[in-house]
Amino acid sequence: MSTPNDVAVAVQALAAAVAASATNPADAIRVLMALSATPITNATPSSATGLAMASMQTAAIDVMRRAAVVAIARASAIYQPSSVIDAAAIRATVCAALDAEILLAGDQHDDATYSAMRALRAAVSADLTRRGAGLPTVAVVSSATAMPALALAQRIYRDASKSDGLLAQAAAIHPAFMPTRFKALSK
Repeated sequence: MSTPNDVAVAVQALAAAVAASATNPADAIRVLMALSATPITNATPSSATGLAMASMQTAAIDVMRRAAVVAIARASAIYQPSSVIDAAAIRATVCAALDAEILLAGDQHDDATYSAMRALRAAVSADLTRRGAGLPTVAVVSSATAMPALALAQRIYRDASKSDGLLAQAAAIHPAFMPTRFKALSK
């Protein structure tokens, strides 16, 4: 028979496996966010046995959700933001998931989980703030007419080799006809 600790270890391994199956950390964060937000409940009878079943379901759901949130925090540690705005967006997403768990742990009077989640939130916030600080910002690029990506890259960055990055940022249909207004990295 499994102990509660065995179940917790298995759930954590499942969350880690889900994160590892993603092609990149951004996908891992997205999938794990969905996993952490999915409520799993079954109706239980109102008898003593049903109340015990409901209590066990709640505890199991808490363990699963918290394992997913911790895996999200781990994925954010290897995520490479492309800009200050990207780092801030990931930080907000991860911290919101952690804040929800902090609130639940506090409501459940689970002081150890509450403290651990607060420490994890502080670490995630500091890490993404530090890593995002040196990254470029996003600026709006405007031109009077459609220009080729090479010309825009030379004009913006003084480096025509960055044209492929501009194409991706602008979601341009063709490199010879960039949109007249789009957002791009400032550096």
